[in-house]
Amino acid sequence: MLGRLAGKHFGAPQISSVIVRTRRGPKGRHWACLRTGLTVVSGEPFVAERPIGILIPIDGDWAVRIETAQRIRVLACGEIPAALFTDQRRDRIGRALRTADAKQTGAPLRDIAISYFGARRVASEPWKTSALKAQVARLASYGHALTGDGYRQLLRGKTVRRSRD
Repeated sequence: MLGRLAGKHFGAPQISSVIVRTRRGPKGRHWACLRTGLTVVSGEPFVAERPIGILIPIDGDWAVRIETAQRIRVLACGEIPAALFTDQRRDRIGRALRTADAKQTGAPLRDIAISYFGARRVASEPWKTSALKAQVARLASYGHALTGDGYRQLLRGKTVRRSRD
């Protein structure tokens, strides 16, 4: 059976070909880790001969859930979906989360800046008015917003608002 989706022809998905490992959870659910790192959960074992289905609630995140289901189908067919974010955006998100973690453990902004930019560059300008200090503070704020509810906005394709606390 062939389906036509987004102008491409896909055969029946063979999820078993992209599964790295499976396990059964304590509550009877079946967990599968795919080659891409994505984890899929099911109430039934993953069997190659049986088609899989995705239950999608009709809510405010409908469009995001449909896009995610499409990405899962592409993965199940053995292809790699297009990246959601540019390399630059992924790098910024990673730095923001690491900065928020460092701030939460009590690291001063100056030490965080030194780890990113090096001691020589941080010492090259007055710290109190430094652009590097402002950049690290913005990263910490963005990371804090992401760890709140901001990751949901990020997945919806919206810009995460920085917290003002």
